[in-house]
Amino acid sequence: MAASIPLQPVEKSGWLVGFGNMLDKEYGSWWRTRRALVHHILWFCVINGFLFLVGVDEGRRNPFYAIDELIQVFFQVGGLFATIGIIVVTQSAVFGERQLGTAEWVLSKPVTREAFLLSKFIVNGLSFLFLAIAIPSVVFFLQSLLHTNLQPDLGPFLVGLAILTQHLIFYLALTIALGTFMRSRGPVSGAGIGLLFAGLILPNFFPWLIEFTPFGLLSFAGQVARERPLPPWVWQPILHTALWTLLAVLVALWRFDREEF
Repeated sequence: MAASIPLQPVEKSGWLVGFGNMLDKEYGSWWRTRRALVHHILWFCVINGFLFLVGVDEGRRNPFYAIDELIQVFFQVGGLFATIGIIVVTQSAVFGERQLGTAEWVLSKPVTREAFLLSKFIVNGLSFLFLAIAIPSVVFFLQSLLHTNLQPDLGPFLVGLAILTQHLIFYLALTIALGTFMRSRGPVSGAGIGLLFAGLILPNFFPWLIEFTPFGLLSFAGQVARERPLPPWVWQPILHTALWTLLAVLVALWRFDREEF
C-alpha cells in the first residue's frame, strides 16, 4: 500500500540552498584528510623555522631590540610567506573542480552556485588562517620567550594579527575571483603573486597607492604589534581593502553564476 503513495516533490528556494552541505564537504577536504596536518607541518617549518634561525642570531643582542626585530620579521616575512601560500592553496579551488567535472555534478544537486562558491571562500579562509596564522602565532610567543625572555604585548599583537588577516582575506577573495575567469593555475597564481610583489615595489614610486590598496597592510600590522605610531590616514587602506575584498567576492559570484557547464 505504501508503494502506491506517490512521491511528493519538495521545492527548495533561496540563494544559499545546500550551503550547509557544501560547508561540510569543504571542511572534510581539510580536516578529514591529511591536508590539515601537512599544512600544519609546512607552516610550522616555514614561518616558525625561519623565526628560529633569526632568533638564534638576535638572541645575542639586547633583548628589547631582539623582540622588536622578531615581531617585525614575523609580520613582514611570515605575512609574505602566508600570502603566497593562500594564493597557491586556493588557485585551483574553483576551476580545478570545473575541469574535473565535480562542479557540474555538485551543481546538478539542490546546491546553488552562491553556496558552492561562498563555502570555498569561508572554509579555505578559516582553515588556512588557523594553520598558517593562529598556530604559528602561539608558537611565536613561546619562541620569543626562548630567545629573549620577553614576549610581545598581547593587545597590540592581536591588532596586528587582525590587519594581517585582512591582508590575507583580500588575496583569498582575489584568487577565487580570478579562478572564475581563468582556466589554468599559472595565470591565477601569477596574477595574485604578481600583484603582491608589485605592492612591494610600486609604492616606492607612487606613495599614494598605499592609501587605496592593501600594499601597506603588512607594514602597518608590524608597526601596530611593535607599538609604533601609525599615520592618521591608516584607516583609509583598511577601509579600501575591505571594499576591494567585497568587490572581489561579488565579481566572483557574478562571473560564476554565468558559467556554463
